[in-house]
Amino acid sequence: MKRFMGKDGWLWLTAAAFSLVINVALLAPSLYMLQVFDRVLATRSIETLGLLSLIAGVALALMFVLDLVRARLLALAGMLLEDRIGAQVLRRVLDGIGRAAPPERAWAMRDVGVLRAFVSGPGIVALFDAPWMLAYIALIFAFDGLLGALALASAAVLMLLAWANERATHAGVEQAQAQSRDAGRFIDGVMRHAEPVRALGMTPAIGSRWQAASRALQRIQLDTQRAGGLVGSATRCFRQSVQVAMMGVAAWLVIEQRATPGVMIAVTIILGRALAPVEMVIAQWKSFVEARAAMHRLDRLLDAEAPPRFAALPEPTGALTLENVSYAAPGAHRPLVRGVQLEIRAGEIVGVVGPSGSGKSTLARLLTGIVPASAGSVRIDGADIAQWEPARLGELLGYLPQDVALLAGTVAENIARFGDGPQAAIVAAAQRAHAHELIVGLPDGYMTPVGEAGQWLSGGQRQRVALARALYGRPRIVVLDEPNAYLDAAGEQALGAALRDLRAAGATVVLVTQRTPILALVDRIVVMDHGAVARIGLRREQAGDEPADGVPVLQPARQEAVS
Repeated sequence: MKRFMGKDGWLWLTAAAFSLVINVALLAPSLYMLQVFDRVLATRSIETLGLLSLIAGVALALMFVLDLVRARLLALAGMLLEDRIGAQVLRRVLDGIGRAAPPERAWAMRDVGVLRAFVSGPGIVALFDAPWMLAYIALIFAFDGLLGALALASAAVLMLLAWANERATHAGVEQAQAQSRDAGRFIDGVMRHAEPVRALGMTPAIGSRWQAASRALQRIQLDTQRAGGLVGSATRCFRQSVQVAMMGVAAWLVIEQRATPGVMIAVTIILGRALAPVEMVIAQWKSFVEARAAMHRLDRLLDAEAPPRFAALPEPTGALTLENVSYAAPGAHRPLVRGVQLEIRAGEIVGVVGPSGSGKSTLARLLTGIVPASAGSVRIDGADIAQWEPARLGELLGYLPQDVALLAGTVAENIARFGDGPQAAIVAAAQRAHAHELIVGLPDGYMTPVGEAGQWLSGGQRQRVALARALYGRPRIVVLDEPNAYLDAAGEQALGAALRDLRAAGATVVLVTQRTPILALVDRIVVMDHGAVARIGLRREQAGDEPADGVPVLQPARQEAVS
C-alpha cells in the first residue's frame, strides 16, 4: 500500500483527518435535537433555540466544505496515483514484454484505472468513515449502557454480515473479472480483424462464441449478485430494524424515567450514522474486491526482479553473439528456438531463411531484446543484452517487425518514434530508407496521418515508412523481419539501396526473408529449421545455384560453429 501512496501520502492523511472533522460535525443534528427536546422545549427559550440553530448550521456548513474538499483531494490522489504508478507499470510491461503472459500485459494498465476509480470513488470514503463507528457507539454508551450494548451488538451483526458478504462474493467477483477479461480480449481481437471476419462469413460463429461467453459470465454474475444481494438486503433490513429497536428501547427508558425524549431521538440518529459506513462498505464491496485484486496484480508486476543494467556501457561496434540460446513462450510446452550458437561480426549483413515456423521471427525478436532468452544469452559487443538500458538500446537498434504496426499519428511522428527529435533527422532517416520521394508524394507529405495501425496506407507504404523508422538515428544494429513482404519492384530496389548504404556505414544487419533475390546482398546465410540452426554458410555468387525449395546453395563459412 505504501508503494501506491508514494509521495502523495499527505493527500490520504489529509482526507483521513477531514473524515474525523466531518464525522464529528455529523453529530450536530442529533445533538441539536437532543438540546431542542430537553432544553428548548422545557424552557421555551427563543434565544437558546437561535444559538443552537446557529451552531448546528455552522457545523453542517463546515461538514459540507470539508466533504467537498475531501472528495477533491481523493480525486487528485487518484489522478496522481494513476500518473505515477501508470508510468512505472507501462515501463515494466514494455521492458518485460517477453516475461509476462499476454493477458497480464493487456490488463496491467486497466488495473491502474481500477485503482484510480476506487481511490476517487465512494468506496474509499466508506473505509475512512467506518472506524468512527466505534466512536459513535462509545457516545451511545455515554448516554445509557443498555442502549450502548444494543448498538454494539448491532455493529457486530453488521460486521458479521460484511464477512459473510466477503465469503459469498469474493470468488465469484474474481472469476467474473477473469471471464470478463477473456471476453474482452476475444472481442478486441475480433474488432482488430473485422475485415476478414466479415469477408469469410465468420459473423454468425463469432456471435455464437461471444453469446456463449457472455452467458457464462452472466451466470457467474447472477450467482454472485444473488449471494451479495441477499446479504445487502439483509443488511438494509437489519439496519432499519435496529433503528426501530433502538427507538423502542429508548422510549421504554423514557417511560421508566431513565432517559429523556431528547436522548431517545439522539441515540436513534447516532446509531443510524454509526451503521451507515458499514452498509456502504457492503454496497461497495465489489469495487473493493476489484481494487484489491488489481493492487495485488500490480504488486506482482512491479516486484518482479528486473535485470541489472549499467548505463555507462560504451558505444557498441555492432557485434552480436548468441550463446546456446533457447526460447519458449510463456505457457508453451515446446521451445520456438533451441540451442542457437551464432556469431555475427560488426558491419556484417546476415540473411536468415527457413520454412514457416522454423523460428526466424523469434530469432529476430531475441536479437532485439524484445523477448528474453529462456536459456543461454544474447550479447552485444560481449555484454548481455539485458544489461543495456531499454531506452539506450532502442537508440542503437533499428527493427522492422513482420507485422509493421504503425501507431496512430503522422508519418513524421512514426519515423521519429514519437520523440521530439529534429525534423532534419526524420528526413534523413527517410532518405536512408529511400522512402523520401514516396512520403512527399502523400497528400500531406510527412504530416500525413497513417490511421490506426497504419490502415490509411497501403501495405507497401507502411513497410517503407517502418523501414525509415528503423533507420532513424543511425542505429548500429538493424534487424529486418520480412522487410519486402509487401513491396513492389520499386520498393525492392529501394530496400536494396538501403542495405548497400547500411553496409557502407558499417551497420550490422540481420535480414529475415523468404525471398531469395535480396539475399544477393548478404555476406552469410543462416538456415533455420524446427527452431534450430540447420546450416550456416557463404552464399555462392554463381547464377542458377538455387534449388527448388528456394534455399540458396551454401558454402561452409570459415570457423563457424553449426548447431
